[in-house]
Amino acid sequence: MHVASRRFALSLLLSASLLSGCSEDSQTPQDGPDTEEGCPAVTGAVVEHQGTLSTSETWAAGSPHVITSNLSIRGQVTVAACATVRIAAGASLQVDSGGVLRVEGKQGQPVRFESRESGRPWGQVLIGTGGSARLEWTVFSGGGDTATALATVRVNAGADLPGLTPLFVNHVTIESSQGPGILINGTSGFATGSSDLTIRGSGSTARPQPLAVNPNALGTLPSGTYTGNLEDTIYVGPAIASASVYFLGANATLKDLGVPYRLGGLQVGGNRVAATLTIEAGATLRFEPATTLDIYDETSALIAAGTTARPITFTSSETTPRAGDWTGIRFDGMNAANRLESVVVRYAGGACQCSSHGCNYLPSSFDVSSSILVFDEPTAPFIANSRIEDSAGHGILRGWNGSDLSLAASTTFARIAECTETNPKDRDGRCPSEPPVCPRSP
Repeated sequence: MHVASRRFALSLLLSASLLSGCSEDSQTPQDGPDTEEGCPAVTGAVVEHQGTLSTSETWAAGSPHVITSNLSIRGQVTVAACATVRIAAGASLQVDSGGVLRVEGKQGQPVRFESRESGRPWGQVLIGTGGSARLEWTVFSGGGDTATALATVRVNAGADLPGLTPLFVNHVTIESSQGPGILINGTSGFATGSSDLTIRGSGSTARPQPLAVNPNALGTLPSGTYTGNLEDTIYVGPAIASASVYFLGANATLKDLGVPYRLGGLQVGGNRVAATLTIEAGATLRFEPATTLDIYDETSALIAAGTTARPITFTSSETTPRAGDWTGIRFDGMNAANRLESVVVRYAGGACQCSSHGCNYLPSSFDVSSSILVFDEPTAPFIANSRIEDSAGHGILRGWNGSDLSLAASTTFARIAECTETNPKDRDGRCPSEPPVCPRSP
């Protein structure tokens, strides 16, 4: 093996205040379903790895493989079933352009990545642009050192659309991560067929979620278990996306994965980029303060079709939620595919930075803040069997110039500060000479 004794530079994006939310006890590997009952004892001579690896290698079971300092992979590393990889405190493994990491664990014969020093976390597996990783029946324990890493497994791959999907997971467990178990930057996501991802005992004060992804990873998230962490939500936000592609730029289905989503805002579509977001029944989306779910224009769409038994909930991320915590759902253009059925919208109606639409302004202003804001006339009602509760403004803003088409025929309202549904202006942009009646909620 050719070894070069130099370190590669990792991207350090953490602030100085980023502290771990896990106790020292949480660094002890936990018992779980992926045990080594079919594996031989780790008794062989230590095999050390560091520097840059440009050739192909297979890491066999039996001897412990120790990453003593940062390791950069530019060839292919295959890790055989039952192998144990121990990583020095703060050290990381980076898969560079052209590099491939294949971890070939099997049921009953998993591969383990763990700390070399008990109680001292290692860094991360970082997949760079042009690199890839295929992880099967693998356990990662005690990674995500907040001084050197952003997560135990991190993908930092590109700003293209469609996004790259360089990470495949199958029966992967991440436990006791000092930050998120997995963080996916840029526009990248999980590879097709990924499934059975478990993240537990993970999260930091700054990022307490087990999984943090950019918007374009939404449609690629694998089935799995995401409970038992500092905050059992999946974080989605433009802050970890590409600066130029911070919006959802392709069709995606947001799955009900058993935990809520926490969103730092979400824009569906962009300038000359069409996208449709479909949300599965039963999903809950929690929006951070002053953020919006924005459907960018008429080429993009939101399809949220819940059921009576399993509604889709849009709400605040605050521990003690209040009316107006977040802005609401905003349609800046109208696509015939838009659909809100059996949805619940709570604690919205915050300042929308919009004014003078419709004919029912908030008192002493031209503010039209509402839980659902519609700025383009639909051809037919697209909201059905839904509930809007605790709005700091109106319930539904009909902010177009045109017909008096109602969107509230089968919607119920509770604790709406202003109108349950506003009146649109006529086709010439005029309101009635007499102020229209403002329908109120209980």
